[in-house]
Amino acid sequence: MKIDVEEIKETLGAIKQVDLTIPFFDQEIQGREVMFIDDIRLVGRVINAEDEFVVTAKADLRIKVPCSRCLEKFEMPLHFEYEAEFDKAEVEHDELDLEESWLDHITLAIPMKTVCDEDCQGLCPNCGTNLNEDSCDCMMHEVDPRLAKLGQLLDKE
Repeated sequence: MKIDVEEIKETLGAIKQVDLTIPFFDQEIQGREVMFIDDIRLVGRVINAEDEFVVTAKADLRIKVPCSRCLEKFEMPLHFEYEAEFDKAEVEHDELDLEESWLDHITLAIPMKTVCDEDCQGLCPNCGTNLNEDSCDCMMHEVDPRLAKLGQLLDKE
């Protein structure tokens, strides 16, 4: 994923508008498999600053990730601001390579706990049944015998 800056490299303060559609491949992010549904859309600009090129853009994409509660995969839109600075001394062939910083921004945009639905009941901790699809006969509110006396205190109030 590269942006050509040849047309603005000689003029300090020059701005190049960018509107890119970028294909991205499925990969593991934050220890979970992330599938990219569509290509990523990046709309913004590149500014020729004194010693660097500054990229600011808005990104829109859709991913498919597992739910943190029930483990079913679901589609999720992501919208975030992309900002990166590239030292002019490190720019090769008049192109800015966004790939490494881009992945960092995607990683930060994905919530730590992805949930398919706010009402998702998750999996039964005893038998593993998906409680959104089926019910089970496990004792969900079985109290640890060591804590039974605390429950009696709450019942008195």
